[in-house]
Amino acid sequence: MYSRTRSAVCLGMEGREVFVETDITRGLPGIGMSGLASTMVMESRERIRNAIINSGYEFPKGRITVNLTPASLRKNSSCLDLPIAAGILASEGCIRTRMLDKWGIIGELALDGRVLGVEGALPMILHMNDIGLKGIIVPEANRAEASLAGGNIYAVTCLRECAILLSMDPEEVAAKAAAEEIICKVRPEDVMDMIQADTDREEEMNDADFADISGQENAKRAVVIAAAGRHGLLMVGSPGCGKTMIAGRMAGIMPAMTDRELLETAIVRSVAGRGSDIIRCRYRRPFRSPHHTIGKAGLVGGGAYPVPGEITLAHNGVLFLDEICEFKREVIEALRIPLEEKKITHFRKGEAFVFPCNFQIVMAANPCPCGFLGDPDRECTCTQADLERYRRRLSGPIMDRIDMKITMEKVRYDDLTSGSKGLTTHEMKCQVESALKFGSERGRQFFNSEIPGHELEKHCRLGQEEARFMNRAYDAFAMSPRGYIRTLKVARTIADLDSSEDIKTEHLAEALGYRLQE
Repeated sequence: MYSRTRSAVCLGMEGREVFVETDITRGLPGIGMSGLASTMVMESRERIRNAIINSGYEFPKGRITVNLTPASLRKNSSCLDLPIAAGILASEGCIRTRMLDKWGIIGELALDGRVLGVEGALPMILHMNDIGLKGIIVPEANRAEASLAGGNIYAVTCLRECAILLSMDPEEVAAKAAAEEIICKVRPEDVMDMIQADTDREEEMNDADFADISGQENAKRAVVIAAAGRHGLLMVGSPGCGKTMIAGRMAGIMPAMTDRELLETAIVRSVAGRGSDIIRCRYRRPFRSPHHTIGKAGLVGGGAYPVPGEITLAHNGVLFLDEICEFKREVIEALRIPLEEKKITHFRKGEAFVFPCNFQIVMAANPCPCGFLGDPDRECTCTQADLERYRRRLSGPIMDRIDMKITMEKVRYDDLTSGSKGLTTHEMKCQVESALKFGSERGRQFFNSEIPGHELEKHCRLGQEEARFMNRAYDAFAMSPRGYIRTLKVARTIADLDSSEDIKTEHLAEALGYRLQE
């Protein structure tokens, strides 16, 4: 008997529909698969067989043929376990086949019939919603991310629960779910319930405060500017001056994510197999800090079946590269295009996989290999060759893409023991939010670093005095056109922090100071 179930696979950041055709005929018992199935999918045969038997069903005695269409689409996911098992049960007569075409199914099976979570569930669910499926069945482990998709989605824990749902009309199931007779219905408020039940994590994440950092008020000012405009920031200072502490608290002063940003971040987390992290994203934006030994593929992503790298996991959040001069040069250079285009494209077997990477980049470095160049109390032991080799890791094109550079001074003893607190995280976040609100009231719905070229004149218009000032600075400091444009954008952010309609000379001077520091 022939049956067909509907499912999906995740390729890159997108979901693609897959039809699972099943036919049982006379012949030697076994399961044959076709349709460009990967090793992972082929290995599902034994899982499916044992799951069906251990769920209380009789496994068919005949020859089972499973065809995955379209045949030209590569399938490399365990999410097809559940739809294949459902197709076998339908072909055996355990499920009414006339209902199958209305359902979308994804899920991995354990040997005892339990349904396990899968990677990339959210983009698959969104795609199945877009093609108009009346009901979607997902694993209970993917409930949090599925709640962001909307529609008639049902979370199941085992194969038997899935079979019961598939025997019913999705609209009938939706009506029963509305009457609270079915508890497996996924609702948007599920995420909020999880957040309320996770208050301990929120308190833990709110422990770190900028008030804990003694001194470094100038650095805090720069961090506020960088966060308000999403400008790239490089901090240079001797060991122990607070670079890592400042970077680790930066996500706490960034504005809360919009619904669109939350969905984008949730899709990235889902593809990376971290769907439950969307609860944490409700508290603050992502923060990624890879070790300097990371390889190029780990940073920008890739692989035979491309997966997100650190720059994509930092999408809508902060990417902190500590000890940036210790990274391999080729790894740093791989950031050139992502910093400009806010996306990274991988090509595999004639197909392009695009991953978003719109992140706030923060870098930290020592002034030299020993770390004490310019320190008033410690003598630098580096040779000129050591210093040149160390600084050569950061090329001119990379430095030109960093909007702000600051040199952090050594913290004095009086700053440590005075007991006085500087700017707190709450105060700094209020400044950032005030600047963003001022910008939105002026008709700007994006960060200043993202101002498109054709709108630069509109948002960064200079008066005559300011234009003369920038004309002299452009020639005196041999600025590139990119450097000039980025300086204007930083000045616009400083003006927003001062609630100034116009960019003034003092705003340009401060922006140039951040741009030209060594």
